[in-house]
Amino acid sequence: MASPQSPASSTSSAASRRSFDQDQDRPQTLEHLVNHFVASKRSLNTQTVLWRANELVNTARELLEENAVLAAKNASIRNIVEQQVDGLEAVRRGIDVVEAEVETEFKQLLHDVDTSFSGLNSTLAVLRETPIEAVLQPPGTPQKHLYDFIDSTAVSNLEGTLRACIDRYNEARATLDDSTDAFDTSLDNLHSSITNIPVTPLTTDDPSPIPSLYHDLEGHAKEAAQAFQSLVQHYDLCVTALRHTEGGSAAATQATGDAPVHSGDDFSAPLEPMSEDERQEMLHVLRKDAHEVEDVVTEIRERGAEMNFLLEQIESHINHLRNEANALSRVLQMISHITGEVKGHIATSRSFHASWLDDTRPNLLTGIEEWENQREFYERFDLAYAELLVEISSRRRRHEKAKRKAEEAQKELDRLHVEDERAREQFALAQGDFLPLDIWPGLRDPPRQYEVRAVSQQREEEGLHDEEEGGDAVGVQSIPQLGRNVVERALTRVKRRM
Repeated sequence: MASPQSPASSTSSAASRRSFDQDQDRPQTLEHLVNHFVASKRSLNTQTVLWRANELVNTARELLEENAVLAAKNASIRNIVEQQVDGLEAVRRGIDVVEAEVETEFKQLLHDVDTSFSGLNSTLAVLRETPIEAVLQPPGTPQKHLYDFIDSTAVSNLEGTLRACIDRYNEARATLDDSTDAFDTSLDNLHSSITNIPVTPLTTDDPSPIPSLYHDLEGHAKEAAQAFQSLVQHYDLCVTALRHTEGGSAAATQATGDAPVHSGDDFSAPLEPMSEDERQEMLHVLRKDAHEVEDVVTEIRERGAEMNFLLEQIESHINHLRNEANALSRVLQMISHITGEVKGHIATSRSFHASWLDDTRPNLLTGIEEWENQREFYERFDLAYAELLVEISSRRRRHEKAKRKAEEAQKELDRLHVEDERAREQFALAQGDFLPLDIWPGLRDPPRQYEVRAVSQQREEEGLHDEEEGGDAVGVQSIPQLGRNVVERALTRVKRRM
């Protein structure tokens, strides 16, 4: 009845062998045979272990099938999750790209706006600090500056327009930030859930230990069945030996009771003839196997316990797979929920970009252009005023020069008039007595007198002359006399901006 033994039974096996060696030469009495029979019959109670082993194998086989399904399903879902997460992160990066591009250009345009506005304010400050020369204004006029002659409402209106534009941009940006924050929170929760997915323990050689565990469990079941078969054979041998021993059947029935537990437990069946040598050989085998019954029973029970342990490992692995499958299912639900929200995030990003292209960007560019134009205009205004002062000074010089020329001409005309009077008087004294007055009506007329005077622009354009109108020319408005330092400052400004 030799069969494989587990290491746990090695000690009892050694003790049994020593006992067997001591009993080898002892004669097998009826009492010995009955004891062997009772022990063998009791050993058949290990059949419950085989029943349990059968249940364990069936359960393990079902779990083996479930393992294949869950392993494939979990691997497939992990791939799907990975692809979906990659897609969601790609969308998030795309939103970041749009936001970054807009933000970069917005900061540059905002810098350009500030630069233009600062330049305009600098120009306006110059206008505020540049007084109008008093000689250019009517007497009693309050002191004015160049700034008093411009329309400042255009500047303030444009400033208000740009501030409102920037406020709208900030509102759109805040809406986008809220959307991206919600998106980031969803992705963080998703990554956290993925990180917390139970990881099923794997072996180094096989992605799943269950096939190997099942193989070992099935092997233990087969070995236990073979061991139990050896117990059945030993039991049948005990029955046969008792039947071939006088009084054996009665002694066995008395020892075990009348209720048989095995088909071989039938002492009333006809006996087959057996020689004494065959009987002794049978008793020798019986005596040898009887010492191994306890070891075989122990082995069957140990294999049953090992099968329970293996099934626990299988169930533990399956539970890991089930937990992993449940966690992956929850992650898929999260992905489905986030995917539904992504449309809103994309729409917010598009709205932000459209607002930038249609509102913020063109308004900022227009504002920069208008402020540059205003700054250039007001700089030209300041330069024109400086050139006006220079022009007034030049006009004053030309006026003085013309006045001197007119005075010189007037003196020459007056001298010629006096000379003409004297010449006429001398002619009248020398020839007047000899010439009748009616020979020429203008003989005794005084010389014509000429006068140099300023002519008004209006009379000059109308082609009128003093002699035709019989009156004096209307005098032109006098050109103011500017201080030398005023003119020099004006020249300096003109040269600096040329």
